[in-house]
Amino acid sequence: MTLRFPLALSLMLSLLLSACSGGDDAQGGPPALPVTAATPLVREVTEWDDYVGRFEAVDSVEVRPRASGYLQRSHFTDGQYVRAGQLLFTIDARPSQAVLDQARAQLARAQATLANARTELARSQTLAASQAASTEEVEQRRAAVRAGEADVAAAQAAIRAAALNVGFTRVTAPISGRVSQRLVDPGNAVTADQTILTTIVSTSPMHFSFQGSEASL
Repeated sequence: MTLRFPLALSLMLSLLLSACSGGDDAQGGPPALPVTAATPLVREVTEWDDYVGRFEAVDSVEVRPRASGYLQRSHFTDGQYVRAGQLLFTIDARPSQAVLDQARAQLARAQATLANARTELARSQTLAASQAASTEEVEQRRAAVRAGEADVAAAQAAIRAAALNVGFTRVTAPISGRVSQRLVDPGNAVTADQTILTTIVSTSPMHFSFQGSEASL
């Protein structure tokens, strides 16, 4: 079977096909998009993060007395900066001073006893040389001298201990730093190595303490 189209319809179809196939080429296509180009930057990058922390003193000391007694006076203002060795508190030193005086008296008595023992030893040795004293008596005098020397050494040690206790009635700052408030008022009894009188924290340098996760570390 043979199909036939009119001539006018054939020409119209040819024109439509030509327009569809060649329209984009005639307009030149869509416009090109703008492109921005830049030279790469080369520099060191430090990774950082935010943490919440607090400042802490490197040194912190609780000031305690080394002698028992009644607190007489404080020599600082709360929050004051103090230096190592500065006087902070005074404890009644009269009982410790009495013990020191007693130790000194014991030393004087021991020294007198030792001097007498040495005199007796010298006399015994002189008599023994002329066979007027026995060897046993001389040995007894020597033993008395040795005992006197031991008594003198013990009295001297007691004086040193009593002098330390008198010195301990003056409570001084062990470190330099900022002192806190007074925790014990004058007139109260304090106990050696137990009562906390105040605290001191150092101010330079300082530590900054914060916490972070292990993943961040």
